[in-house]
Amino acid sequence: MIKVTKQIIEECAKNLMFELSEGQADLILEDFSTVMAQIDFLKNIQGVDAADEMTFPYKDHQKILREDKPTKPLKAVDAVKNSNTRLGNQIKLPKVVGNKHDKVDE
Repeated sequence: MIKVTKQIIEECAKNLMFELSEGQADLILEDFSTVMAQIDFLKNIQGVDAADEMTFPYKDHQKILREDKPTKPLKAVDAVKNSNTRLGNQIKLPKVVGNKHDKVDE
């Protein structure tokens, strides 16, 4: 398997027509090493290769799940009334993607 480096991440981003700002490749590399460590952990679980994949957890899902029926959507006012962090008629969420140069808005 190829060792992932900052240069490979930058090349992949360029091939996908993404423009990375300063520091983003480093953050992706850190995240990638975490993912690879988790994959290595999973590979070491005894019998994992012999397990059947679970593409859908319900054998006969037609009987278990309800049929989708179109309904009227909630009004924005009703949708956000249980949130304690609002911005107008939207729910304000914390930023989850960024780079190490971004200031955290808390």
